[in-house]
Amino acid sequence: MHRLARSLLYFGLGSVAAGTVCGIGFCVNLGRGMRPSDTERVNRLGQSKPLTLESIEGVLVRHGDRPMPTIVFVHGRSANPMEVFPIAEAMFREGFNAVLWQHRGRAISYGQRLIDEILGIVQEVRRDRFVDQDRIFLFGLSLGAAMVIGTAAQDHERHIAGIIADSSYANLKRVAFQYLTAFGWIPSIVAWPTAFVTFQVARLVHDVNFETSDPMEWARHVKCPVLLIHGRNDWRIPAHHALQIHSQLACEKELWLVDEAGHKHRTIERSLRT
Repeated sequence: MHRLARSLLYFGLGSVAAGTVCGIGFCVNLGRGMRPSDTERVNRLGQSKPLTLESIEGVLVRHGDRPMPTIVFVHGRSANPMEVFPIAEAMFREGFNAVLWQHRGRAISYGQRLIDEILGIVQEVRRDRFVDQDRIFLFGLSLGAAMVIGTAAQDHERHIAGIIADSSYANLKRVAFQYLTAFGWIPSIVAWPTAFVTFQVARLVHDVNFETSDPMEWARHVKCPVLLIHGRNDWRIPAHHALQIHSQLACEKELWLVDEAGHKHRTIERSLRT
C-alpha cells in the first residue's frame, strides 16, 4: 500500500513538473532565427522593401514594374520565414509578389496578437504601388495555416482575396494534447494530468485562451475563398482536422487531401506536382 501511494505521489509530482515546463515552453519559439545568408537569399529574389510594423521584421519582395498579386506567407511554430521560402520563390517566379516576415523575439501567439500582425501587414502592403490591392492572398503552414484562417475571419473590410491553409489544426487544445501523448505512444489517461497542468500554466503565464483559438470556429466567419491542403499521412496533425475545418466553411472552398504526404512542406510540394 505504501509503495502504491509513493508511486502515485511520484507520478503526480512528475506530472506537475512536466506540465509546468511544457506550459512555460508552449509559447516560446525554440527554432533558429534568420541568418545573414538567409536574408541575402531573400533579397536576391526580387526588389525588397522592408516592412515598417514595430512588432515584426520582414520584407515585401516585389517585381517592381506594375501592380502584381501578392502573397503574405505565415510560417509554422518554432520556425522562421525560410520555412516558406521555397514556396515563396516558386510563386514569385509565377508572377506573385511575396511577403516574408516574422515576429520580433521568441514569443509565439496562437490568437489575436498574430492575427492583428497579419492584418497590419495586409494594410501596409496595400499601400505599395506595385501591389494589386484586389489580389492579396494569405498562405500559412501548420500554426501559420490556423492563423490565416483566423485572420480571414476578422477581415471585415474584405481586403483578403483568398487564403491557402496547409496542415492546419482544427482545435488547439486537442492537437496540443496529441503532442503531449507523444502522438499516441503515451496513453491518454497517463498524459492527462500533465496536459491539465500544461494548459493551466500556458493560460496563466502566456494568457493563452484555448476557448477562442480554434480554426474550426473561426472558419464559420470566413468570407473569402479557401484552399485547405493536408497530407493523408500527417501524424502530427491528422487529416481529420482539415475535414472538420472544411465542414464549417460557408464560403467558396476546396480541400486537397494529398496521398502519401505528411506535414507541411511535403504536402504542398506533392500538391503542386499534381
